[in-house]
Amino acid sequence: MKMVILAIAAWVLTDLIALLGISAGATIWFYMEPVVDSVPDPASYFVAVGAGLLALFLSFAVSVDITVQAARYTAAEKFK
Repeated sequence: MKMVILAIAAWVLTDLIALLGISAGATIWFYMEPVVDSVPDPASYFVAVGAGLLALFLSFAVSVDITVQAARYTAAEKFK
């Protein structure tokens, strides 16, 4: 049961990272929209996007791994 709760928590964290990333992107767009094409985008925006996508990918990979481990653990407990 603990592994299932851990898997659920991992997916909730992944969803939270995605939600916060979308929120950050919307906030940046809101402040940058009036000056689109009048000033170049700062390089830090691209670094932030890359770091956010990397964090989301790693969180997704960990969530999948924890889910697979929870499924194995549950199956092993069922057939003991």
